[in-house]
Amino acid sequence: MFFVRNTGERETASLRVGLPVMVGDETWYCPYELRTDTRTKVFGMHGVDALQALELTMKTLSVEVDYWERSQNGKFYFLDEEGAGI
Repeated sequence: MFFVRNTGERETASLRVGLPVMVGDETWYCPYELRTDTRTKVFGMHGVDALQALELTMKTLSVEVDYWERSQNGKFYFLDEEGAGI
């Protein structure tokens, strides 16, 4: 996966989703990481069960990728096609 800025500069990028884990008695947490050579975002989403935490993480990642592209003036490419492969 790569992130290509509007200037043509190309950076290696990665998107990682962790395994949902139980935190507390009734809450699940699913971490994620979006990284390029010059920037990293680590966060996670909470849910009432593992599936909801994972689903919210995947939905949030779509928004994160869109925001990253707009704020950093570039596009993600996965397997030589535009997009992050989500």
